[in-house]
Amino acid sequence: MNTAEIAKNKISVGYSSHADDNREFLTVNVPNGWDDVRKLTGKVLTYDGRDFAWTGWNSDSNQAYWARNTCGPSMVATIR
Repeated sequence: MNTAEIAKNKISVGYSSHADDNREFLTVNVPNGWDDVRKLTGKVLTYDGRDFAWTGWNSDSNQAYWARNTCGPSMVATIR
């Protein structure tokens, strides 16, 4: 029998890179608008070992956004 499990604490993302401004971006579809977004606001996503900071969302396209600088200061800090 073929089976699959739902991965905990993982979501599907879109990735893009803008070399001209030294930033990378993640995009998450939020089809239920603010009901989905409120759960993600202020969260940090780790993608391929790199941390991306929440930057906002677009209510017209129902997409939420995260970004990271590829050089310079990080937009993420660890709470201790």
